[in-house]
Amino acid sequence: MSDVVIARLAAGEGRRFREVRLKALAESPHAFASTYAKEAAMSDAEWEARLEEGTPVRYVAVADGVDAGLVGIFMDERDEEPGTAHLISMWVDPAHRGRGIGSLLVEEALSWARTAGARRVGLWVVDANDAAFALYRAKGFAPSGRTMALPSDPAKTETHCVLTLD
Repeated sequence: MSDVVIARLAAGEGRRFREVRLKALAESPHAFASTYAKEAAMSDAEWEARLEEGTPVRYVAVADGVDAGLVGIFMDERDEEPGTAHLISMWVDPAHRGRGIGSLLVEEALSWARTAGARRVGLWVVDANDAAFALYRAKGFAPSGRTMALPSDPAKTETHCVLTLD
């Protein structure tokens, strides 16, 4: 897949992050804990702050010269299971799905987690998102038994999944 590059978003790329994230929220409004309206109202400074050191690391997939996917990952020292990284905000543009971009994004996030010393990676996935479940299962994630209402739409539920790293 030589036409796809995974790049870490850096300080100064807040506008780029905003563009990809808002596209994800508009295209898949029921896949995320946040909403388009909430994030569209954020200032440029808030978008930049989301890329500062110590916040989730964000990766973008560039396919055919355009930003076609996004994922975030972070370690949370407050987690009930120390050593757990959290994969968040996973999305691939529908025009680029079926090309393995989601797999590449998850692999990049897992590589970061291993480097950060994580022993496991957790994520939440909306129960109706069969494609996401299939991707995560293929990567070795399994349901932890925890579920909750989706914060942006409490009528929907999410399932927590975990992958134990080597």
